[in-house]
Amino acid sequence: MTLVTALFWALVVLFVAHVRYGGDIRALLCIGEWASLPAPFEAVPRTGPSGYDGQQYAALATDPLLRDPVTVQALDAPRYRASRIFVPLLAWALALGSPSGAIIAYQLLCWGLGLAAVFLVARWLAAEARSPWWALPLACSAGLAAAMIRSTLDAAALCLMLAALWFHARGRLPLGIVMATTAVLARETSYLAVLAIVLEELWHRRFARAAGFAFIPLVPFVAWQLYLTGLLGASHAIGSISFTTPFAWAPEKLPVLLAASPVSQQEVFGLLAVAATTLAFVLVAARPSAWAAPELAFLGFGALGLVLTYDAYVETWGYARILIAVPFLASLMAERQRSAFRRWSLRSVTAFYLLAGLTMTNGELSAALDGRSVYAALRAAAAVKSRPVRAGGQQPVYVLPVANSLGRAGSRWQTWLELTNLAPTANRVSMDLLPAGGKGWSALHATVDLGPSQTRTWRNALNQIFGFSGSGALRLLPLAGPVSVSSRTSNVAPGLAPAPPLPALAEDQAIRAGENATLLGLAHDPSFEAGVRTNVGLLNLSVRSIRVRIGAYDIPAHRLGVLEVTLPSRGFLQVDDIFAKVKAGVVDEGSVVVETPDRGARFLAYASVIRGPAAPVTYVFPERDRP
Repeated sequence: MTLVTALFWALVVLFVAHVRYGGDIRALLCIGEWASLPAPFEAVPRTGPSGYDGQQYAALATDPLLRDPVTVQALDAPRYRASRIFVPLLAWALALGSPSGAIIAYQLLCWGLGLAAVFLVARWLAAEARSPWWALPLACSAGLAAAMIRSTLDAAALCLMLAALWFHARGRLPLGIVMATTAVLARETSYLAVLAIVLEELWHRRFARAAGFAFIPLVPFVAWQLYLTGLLGASHAIGSISFTTPFAWAPEKLPVLLAASPVSQQEVFGLLAVAATTLAFVLVAARPSAWAAPELAFLGFGALGLVLTYDAYVETWGYARILIAVPFLASLMAERQRSAFRRWSLRSVTAFYLLAGLTMTNGELSAALDGRSVYAALRAAAAVKSRPVRAGGQQPVYVLPVANSLGRAGSRWQTWLELTNLAPTANRVSMDLLPAGGKGWSALHATVDLGPSQTRTWRNALNQIFGFSGSGALRLLPLAGPVSVSSRTSNVAPGLAPAPPLPALAEDQAIRAGENATLLGLAHDPSFEAGVRTNVGLLNLSVRSIRVRIGAYDIPAHRLGVLEVTLPSRGFLQVDDIFAKVKAGVVDEGSVVVETPDRGARFLAYASVIRGPAAPVTYVFPERDRP
């Protein structure tokens, strides 16, 4: 049975990694496009704007003691994430301190211990002369599926918690305390199982044992919290699971679920699992069959599910991980029940969590297939992997500026865009429009599907794709192979020639802290009628706001002035008429030098030069950034 579970998840993980991410299993950490993680993550494929929790703990695994400020900055809630230290610390130790090795070790621990949790329940059932096959539905329960697919540490913490219960039940108390200690360090909610052990010991009036289980696991946990307090101070919010009155989430959750079209199957099965858990909780709490730790732990996690807020119940992926222990404990308890009704009530908990997990896994596999057969998807992945990537291929490219707006003297600015699929199979391009003056999270998103070797063209891309008026920058990420990107942003007023093509810029062309980039061949005339001006555009590739200094020169070494601007996170800004802002006279062959004083900052830059009302725009990029 354990081999069946291991084979199933090996196939799922390897298939998704191969088809979607070129075989890189690290992509299952679900690293967000806007995430700013330590250097070992630079080559890891990105999987969406914000990513998922696994990226946080993998970052912690590269530096578990938080000695590098970059690690602290990478965590969205440093104190909260670092509280769950055991699995990242163990990964770091197994990798002998190698950051790159720790990332892989972290994933292997998450997956391996998740499989071990299923094995442990099967072994427990067999030890009680019951069929171990009742543990098979746990192989794809929703919480385990979420932890396996998105590389979170919840299943690993579950395994440690179950091991503590197992060793306690077998009378191997020292090992039980050790496992309880590691479980609490892995995930603080594991202390519910520790309290269940304490209550069982108190019920049997074994006070010394109860004290040992109650306090020994807290010693390293509290010590670690004190270390974090000394390191991070009180300015970092701890972050935690929020609680409220029972079922306070339901009035908000149910209308959202019913309004969806079509209704999400995984959400339906997830809520049915919650309902089944509530029924089983009431039955067990009303008439406990035994004051045993597994039963008490089930009641503890059942009570936790009752008081979670709507934030936890927004999606199945979230609450299934918080309540990951529920179906595992229900499977253990069900086979102990004499009443068929109680037995099947507990089995229904496992069954509904299984159905939710299967729909979640099916969704991931369907996304990987993208409407193709398994054979076609595997062939496409092999073809993409063997071809050189020219533009994209799991690495984003940027086009700037893009526009659909009115300008001076009746000018109308539009962006013509052409995408060509260089792959022999179907491809999809994820597109983000980063509006001028906005932050990265305000981006508009769209996807474009391309057939094999297909070319698609948009005369006014911002209007046709996004329905947007204004200006900004485009970020394009091919998801299944390389694409060719061609674009022009021009004044489309009658009688004007189109602008020259814009290059598609990669992130490795960004200007970094400590570097100067010069834009040459710029012009300015203070006379409004002349219509000669230079604009400077900037795109922040960092997840934090940065400062950029723009120095304007009329001749080399003669600076006219300096302007400092602040770019929001992943924000785009165009500084219009830069020479007018430094009160320059006529400039024929001017230049601009851009730089940032902020450590870790990265940005792209260009200049647009307009040499008269009837002249086409010319775009200038730093010399080292030219394609």
